[in-house]
Amino acid sequence: MLITAFLFGNCFAADTEKAFLSNNPSCRTMRTTARVYMAYGKFDRAQPLAEKALQMAQKRSESDQELCLCLLDLAYIYNEQGNLTDAEQMCTLGIKLQEKVYYETHPYIAYSLRTLSSIYQGQGRFIQAQQTLDKAIKIMLRNHPSDNNIIAPFQVDYARLLAAEGRLDEAEEYYNKAITAIKACYGTDNLYTATVAGNIAELYTLQGRFKEAETLVNKAQPIQEKVYGPEHHFIAGLWLTRARIYQARGDYSEAEKLFKKALNAVKKTGNTAQVAKLQERIEQIRST
Repeated sequence: MLITAFLFGNCFAADTEKAFLSNNPSCRTMRTTARVYMAYGKFDRAQPLAEKALQMAQKRSESDQELCLCLLDLAYIYNEQGNLTDAEQMCTLGIKLQEKVYYETHPYIAYSLRTLSSIYQGQGRFIQAQQTLDKAIKIMLRNHPSDNNIIAPFQVDYARLLAAEGRLDEAEEYYNKAITAIKACYGTDNLYTATVAGNIAELYTLQGRFKEAETLVNKAQPIQEKVYGPEHHFIAGLWLTRARIYQARGDYSEAEKLFKKALNAVKKTGNTAQVAKLQERIEQIRST
C-alpha cells in the first residue's frame, strides 16, 4: 500500500501510519518503510521509523546484519538532515559491525564508506573524506575491473569532493569517466544519468562554461520533474545551476525567482539545516 501511494506522489496519511505502527511490524518492515520515505527525500518521516527500527533491533536482539543496516540507514538520514555528529557515530558503528558480519574488503563496506566520506565532506574534513573514499574505491577495485559501471558512483563522489575543494579540472576528469559508464549502463533518459548531468552542469558554471551547462540542465530537468514532480526539493540543485546561468547573463530577476523557488521547496521539508545550507549557497552565487 505504501509503495503504491508513493508512486502516485503521496505519503502515508497520519492515521494510516498510526495503524501501521499499531500492528507491531517487524524491524525489517519498519526499516523498509523508512527507506521508501528516504527514496523520496521525506527524511523527517523516515527518521522516527528508522530510529524505531534500531530500537527494535537492539531490544529483540536481531542479527548483527539487521542491526548494522539500521545503523547505516540512520547515518544516511542524519547526514541528509545535517545532523553530522550523529551521522558520523551511526556510520562508524555500522561499518565496524559490517566488518564483523562480512570482511574488511567486502563491497558492502565500500558503499558505507561513501556515506562516511560524505559526512566528512559536510564537516569540512576534506582530507579524511578523500582518504575514506580512496579506501572505498580500493575495495571496489579488488572486486571489479576499473571499467565496470559499478565503479561510476564512486567516481561521481570523488568528482564532487574535488569540485568542493576547487580542483575543477580534476573533478571534470572523474565526471567524464563516470558519465560514460552511466550512460552505457542506464541510458540517457535515466534519473541517475540526469542527476549526474546536473552535477556536471554545476561544474561547468564554476568553469564559466554557461552554454554547455544550460544544455545539460535542459536535458536533466524534465527527467527529474517526471519522477519527482516540478516543485520537488530534489530539483533545487538544478534551479541553482540555472540561476547561475541567468546571473552570468545579467538576468538577475530570473535568478532571484529560482532562488526563491528553491528555498520554498526546501523549507517545505522542515529541514532547517538544509535550508541554512541552501541559503549559504545562494549567497555564494549572488556574490560571484
